Amino acid sequence: MENLGIDIKLIVAQMVNFGIFYFVFMKFISAPLFKFLKKKKEEIELRDKLAIDLEHRNAQLEKKDKAMDKERKATLIKAIEESKKEALLVKETMIADAKKEADSLIESAKAQIQAERETMQKGMRKQIAEVGIMIVEKALHDYLTPQARKDITKYIIEHAPKVSL
Repeated sequence: MENLGIDIKLIVAQMVNFGIFYFVFMKFISAPLFKFLKKKKEEIELRDKLAIDLEHRNAQLEKKDKAMDKERKATLIKAIEESKKEALLVKETMIADAKKEADSLIESAKAQIQAERETMQKGMRKQIAEVGIMIVEKALHDYLTPQARKDITKYIIEHAPKVSL
């Protein structure tokens, strides 16, 4: 085989070198590389699993948020309606109180007006009587004697219609 250019020692040496290279490659390069790649693959799978789990939890949280928003809105609407009812009751109470007070003031004012009217009528009757007596005295003063004036005044007072003061 030497004639053909094949050197058996060289081939054996190359085979031994290849075996050593294969052993070293498998032991120190390939095995740690495969472990590293396997570890990375597991990490990627774990990340994907965590991402899916996170998305699922986010979806659940969004559902809970929506439910809580609906509940808050319902509670708020209920509170607003109750506030409106209470406000209407307070308003009606205030209106009723104001009406009672207004009626009381009106009655008081009517009574006061009536009292003032009666006072004015009494005063006017008194003044009319005084004016009448003054007119009679002035008119008849020159024509009658003092005794005749007294008699006429007495007669007018006795026969004049009674006015309640």
